[in-house]
Amino acid sequence: MIMAGGEGKRVWPLSSKKKPKQFLSLTGGKSMIRQTVDRILPLIPADNVFVVTVDAYSEETRKHLPDIPRENVITEPVGKNTAPCIAYGTLAISKRFPDCVTVVLPADHAIGDDETFREVLEFACDAACVELDNEEFPLITLGIHPTSPETGYGYIKETKEAVFSIDDRRALRVERFTEKPDLKTAETFIEQGGYYWNSGVFVWVNSSILDEFSHLLPEWYAQFGDISDSIGSPDELRSVTSFYEGIDAGSIDTLILEKSKNTLVIPVSFPWSDLGSWKSLDEYLRKDEDEVIARGETVAVDSSDCLIIGDGKPVAVVGVKDLVVVDSEDGILVLDKNRSQDVKKIVEELTKTGKI
Repeated sequence: MIMAGGEGKRVWPLSSKKKPKQFLSLTGGKSMIRQTVDRILPLIPADNVFVVTVDAYSEETRKHLPDIPRENVITEPVGKNTAPCIAYGTLAISKRFPDCVTVVLPADHAIGDDETFREVLEFACDAACVELDNEEFPLITLGIHPTSPETGYGYIKETKEAVFSIDDRRALRVERFTEKPDLKTAETFIEQGGYYWNSGVFVWVNSSILDEFSHLLPEWYAQFGDISDSIGSPDELRSVTSFYEGIDAGSIDTLILEKSKNTLVIPVSFPWSDLGSWKSLDEYLRKDEDEVIARGETVAVDSSDCLIIGDGKPVAVVGVKDLVVVDSEDGILVLDKNRSQDVKKIVEELTKTGKI
């Protein structure tokens, strides 16, 4: 299940409502959503790949993924974060593949080692089928070994209790989640060890995640039967829309994984980024500390540690450091790289004033 309904507000002005991050080529070559699918096709056939998006992006999704069956593009009536997306997607998948193991992936992440990633997913699928002491099955998340005290990621703390292992690969019980800490807290996590960035990649048996919805969000679960019965029928839009209208937005992490007693983390160390900010894109692409990373027609003189993206006309910088400069058809951004998380505030202000 590939989640592809987000807008990528923190990488404005390249990412916008009309062309969000998953349809862009931020790391070179193919679009992020195409890279996501290509990365898993050696492991999971195209007929078993489902994409959950919103109506506004459904046709663009199909253009980028012509090999994915049309009926495998699941359309939400409105985006309400990852928990509703996963609930609806799981019900749709379960209709075709009852109680299968599902890998849940964001559509717009960068991964630098596809082969290791697939090996980890295979291990995670095995771990998801291991019965726990309570006779239930685990919810698996991948935890990235942190390379810096990043404040834009959530963190997962492990307990060192391995529930399942093969060679040096381990699935560990989770002690707690921490959402986007401040810098001092993130630095403490790095010093202490045992903390991982939350990758947003999940693996579980479908019945396990649905059981957790029944325990932790019974008011949601009460509507799942109606939705499931309607999938594939003319009544599907009505039942799904009714469900979405009656719930608040929320992430699967905060509503389910943080509260579940069955959550496990698999620590991994392959190159990874959620490309959720200009700083994270810069760090993923950067090979040298003083390098000026340039895309498009750009010129840099006496400048260092910058990311510059031009789109159709020359972009020049002189005597600057630690900047992101982006020119696109939707706007121009000049940003102190260390304030990348604040781009979302710019988007909110521009949206409020009707400028985007």
